[in-house]
Order: sequence, then C-alpha cells, then structure tokens
Amino acid sequence: MKAVVLAAGKGTRLQSLVSSVPKAMLAVGGRPVIDRNLSLLAESGKREVFMNLHHCAEVVTGYCGSGERWGLKMTYAFEPQLLGTAGAVRNFGRHLGDGPFFVVYGDNYFECEFSALWKVHEERPGIATIAVFERDDVNGAGIVQLDADDRVVRFVEKPPAAEASGRLINGGLYVLSPTILPLIPDTIPCDFGYDVFPALLRTGQPFYGRVMQGVVWTIDIPELYRELSARIGNEPA
Repeated sequence: MKAVVLAAGKGTRLQSLVSSVPKAMLAVGGRPVIDRNLSLLAESGKREVFMNLHHCAEVVTGYCGSGERWGLKMTYAFEPQLLGTAGAVRNFGRHLGDGPFFVVYGDNYFECEFSALWKVHEERPGIATIAVFERDDVNGAGIVQLDADDRVVRFVEKPPAAEASGRLINGGLYVLSPTILPLIPDTIPCDFGYDVFPALLRTGQPFYGRVMQGVVWTIDIPELYRELSARIGNEPA
C-alpha cells in the first residue's frame, strides 16, 4: 500500500512566501499542507510513502522525518535537476512493486476522501484513475473530459483561457497501475499533464477519471494562498 508524494516544486510564482520553505510546507489552518496530505494517505490505508525533494529539502525532511507520526515509512529522493511529475514517479519505479499506488501533488490542499478514488480504480481495468474536480474557474488547470463511463476522452494541460472548455479539472491525485511505469518517457523533465496522459489517450490505454466529492486548492500564487488561508484559518485543522 504505497504512495508517491510530489514535493519538489519551486513555487516560483509564490515569490517571498517560499524563499525559505518549499511550497508543500506552507501552513494552512495552523499546519503545513504536507501534514494534511500525509494524514489523508494514512487514513486511506497507505503505509509507505516515497517523496521527491528539491527546494529547501531539509525543511521537509526535518518536519516529516521517518513518517512515524503518521504511521508511515518515508523514503526520500533529492532531485538536483527537477525530473517533472512523471519523471519523479519513474525514479521511484523499482520501489513501487506490482500493485497500484497513489500519486499525490504534495502542495495541493485537498478536501476529499482519498479512498474513494482508490475504490474506483479497483473496480475498473484502468492503467490510471485520476481525481477530477468541478470548478467554475479552470484557468491554469488541466482540463478533463469524461464519457458516460467516466473514461477520459480528452485531457489538455493548462490551455489558453480562450481554448479552455468544460468545468472538470485535474486535481493532482492519481491511482496508477504499475503497468504505466514503462510508458513514462525517459526525458527530463517529464510531466503527467503534458507528456503521459495525452500519450495514454493517443494509444487508447484505459484511463479513467472520478469526479470527487469535495474540492482541491492549487496554491500557485499568493492570492490563492491568502484566500485559502482566510477560509481555513478559523476552521478546525
């Protein structure tokens, strides 16, 4: 029961907010975002987590340590050069075994039940099942279109605003079957949104989405971080 948590992003658009901490360590509701995501993974039954690091890596390792506080076993990989979201997963491939695993964007703030996505993946013969969220403002997000059977039929990563159609976005939470690993190109960087998911569609791989109950916050710019902090600040963490 394994997961890869992606925590290497520089968060350059957050400016001074991430000058001395990585994006995943920004506090919301009195706790780092990474703390919430590791708790959600533990609640979903995962016990082993692999995490990539880059900017201010020592801040993450100093906080997360061995993972014992969440009942997890943590393994880290420092990336001198960013490998991309898919490249980071490929880098952990030899550790992931022969069963499905989670991929979590560690700097996203999730308000949903991770286990609901896992259950959908177990019920369908898909190589990948991704968490999809409905949102009015899809600017800067990966746009997803599903058919009547929840199979992904279109995926466009961060299209120009004039070309964005639909209200379903990629939430940065996936359950992947190990058969996807040989399909991740050996390029640097390599991303799920730009490289892997469009390739799955082109080759007809069974690739599904689940419209989640709840929301996801992508903390990409200071305004979004302040909005989320104001919303969550007075709520129980």
